[in-house]
Amino acid sequence: MCCVSPSPSASATSSRRGQIIAPDSPPSLRSYSDDSPPSTRSPAVHPEVEFEAKPAKRARVVPGGGGGGSADAAAGDGRDRISDLPNAVLLSILSFLPFRDAGRTAVLSERWRKLFDESLLDFNACQPFPPEEGRGCEWVIRSITDILAARPNVHIRSFRFVMYGQGFADHLADVDRWFRTLAHRGVRQLDVDMLYTVPAPLLPGSLLEFSSLEILRVFNCNFLDLSLPVRRLPVLRTLDLSNVSMSQGFLQAMMSNCPSLECTKLKNITGLDKICVQSKSLVRLFGDFSYLKELVVEDAPNLEELVGIGLPIGAAKVKIVFAPKLRVLGYLGKSVRPLVLHDTVFDGGIVQFRTLMSSVKTLAIQVPFSEKGHTIFVTQLLKCFPCLEALHIEPDSRSICRLVDVEEWDTITSVQCIEHSINKLVFEDFGGEDCQWRFLTFLLGMARALKVVELYCSESKDWTSNQIELLGYTNRASADVRFHFYRISSWPISSLYLCHCCPHRCQKEERVALL
Repeated sequence: MCCVSPSPSASATSSRRGQIIAPDSPPSLRSYSDDSPPSTRSPAVHPEVEFEAKPAKRARVVPGGGGGGSADAAAGDGRDRISDLPNAVLLSILSFLPFRDAGRTAVLSERWRKLFDESLLDFNACQPFPPEEGRGCEWVIRSITDILAARPNVHIRSFRFVMYGQGFADHLADVDRWFRTLAHRGVRQLDVDMLYTVPAPLLPGSLLEFSSLEILRVFNCNFLDLSLPVRRLPVLRTLDLSNVSMSQGFLQAMMSNCPSLECTKLKNITGLDKICVQSKSLVRLFGDFSYLKELVVEDAPNLEELVGIGLPIGAAKVKIVFAPKLRVLGYLGKSVRPLVLHDTVFDGGIVQFRTLMSSVKTLAIQVPFSEKGHTIFVTQLLKCFPCLEALHIEPDSRSICRLVDVEEWDTITSVQCIEHSINKLVFEDFGGEDCQWRFLTFLLGMARALKVVELYCSESKDWTSNQIELLGYTNRASADVRFHFYRISSWPISSLYLCHCCPHRCQKEERVALL
């Protein structure tokens, strides 16, 4: 089996590809850093003369030169072979160049100028990291402003803006003008990331005036006025917020004023401790909800996936009033109480059964193997989901190192989903402790439809071989069950959250199939 290498970090990627948004300043202008004031002379980019860089000189062809063979003759014949390539290939090459170098190609010919304009279709305005000398915040802000002014008719489909360090707070008026210009040009995707910027900068309200916006991602920022009325974003489909400060009412208004919103990702949102979902269009809601005290799904007729890590940490109350299409739910835990599923109330093992969640097919729960009563908690909770097909188990981190009295699992009382419908079990951070083994053998002995068991661990192949040998002595209700052991190199990340919320990262996550 092969090992998939993890993907590079965002900062590493942005520093290699499309890392700056304008060419070097013309020789007539003085370079400056964040500490020195900007020049009062003409900007770096003019509508008439976009870039004052000189074209590269061609190599001189020397007739009858030294014998380098046919390959040397072909390379030195003076022919511009790069320009013979099709536009699609040249655009791909430009996308890998720092923007200042890509901009210089506009002086080569009319064709190259048009190619550079086409490359702005996906405007990747990223400050180099670490910032280069003379190209700090002031220079980056001015360069973006000049390019937008120099090309008023160039179509921009997406705009990604990444900044580092200080100096951004003094340029909110410039950023406000960018957003208004981009909204006028019909930008469909907007990414704003103030990575490593302390304190987190404020953002102008014009961020929410994009009538054409389909994808909005905001990281490490605050909104300028949390009481600002939210305008209607008619075609927004994806909302991704991380390390953002806003009020509960502001977030709820954002979600309610997006009639096309399908996917919302929330991580480390400060300024609120409750989320109330009222959206006719929302299909997926993901996030790190460790800061929440209450999560309410009031009216979400199309919601299919609700996955949040950290809910057991915050001891949040979860209430699902109306979500008839909900298929994926997690992570629940013993401290998530009460859990209200329509008119069924689950409170730490005591269930008042009225309406069961038959639509849920995948469930993730954090099991406190270190606490007394965890066996009752699991079996009673599973009774709420009679048609469950995939069960994800995440051990409470405390249960790994804490010794507790052994609890026996109830093999007499019938649990419908265990006996009839669960066909997949995913055990995250399986360490082979006795309490984990007892749960595994209980499920193997009861689950008649079980087909696949995936166990994620940090052990060696020898340890895994020993576990497989032990499994050979267990009673199994299903004769067709297959076991897959995976070793992960870092501290486990909740696999259900990762695969649903970050599918690209899930594919790149480093793991090794042991057996």
